[in-house]
Amino acid sequence: MAPALVLVIDPGMSNPREWDEFEQALVELEAVPGAVLLTHGHLDHVMGCAGMLERYGLSPRIHPADVVTYNFALPAAQMYGVPLDTPPPPIADLQEGTTLKWEQCELEVRFTPGHAPGHVVFVDHQRKHVIGGDVLFNGSVGRTDLPGGDAATLAQSIVEQMYTLPEEYTVLSGHGPSTTIGAERATNPMVNAAGTGWLQS
Repeated sequence: MAPALVLVIDPGMSNPREWDEFEQALVELEAVPGAVLLTHGHLDHVMGCAGMLERYGLSPRIHPADVVTYNFALPAAQMYGVPLDTPPPPIADLQEGTTLKWEQCELEVRFTPGHAPGHVVFVDHQRKHVIGGDVLFNGSVGRTDLPGGDAATLAQSIVEQMYTLPEEYTVLSGHGPSTTIGAERATNPMVNAAGTGWLQS
């Protein structure tokens, strides 16, 4: 039987140990990568893009508004002294409101700028999951002090694109533990449904 094809989102593999862990997971899943999607183009989310092209022939797909962020990953790595192979040219075709169909999975693309100008999240309504990148964290939100970031825009993205999802949906964030839409909508100190968050005052 042919191996399953899997989506790889935000490949951050940056060293041999992380690549070993990734490839061991593929073995356990009896799967091979079939596509690479990016929530946004910050350095820590694209460190494995060169390897994904070299090993699997896959170029990353990104929202057009975040190509500038993606192209800055290499200068950022050089600035911070972080080793990084030159990321390959991205495919800038992710669009707000579209649905990506993959095997038995469908992902709604929602446009959520603020942390990065072309940030998107991927919503799996069947499994009630949100692959959220760096928009909404457990008890926090993505930083807005990097180039292209904007606090008011991020707060609007969270209220209009994240908090309009059902409260039971699990948010799989780019950093830290998972959370739920309901928990963050009720208690997030930065952006919440009551409008009392630090980014909302």
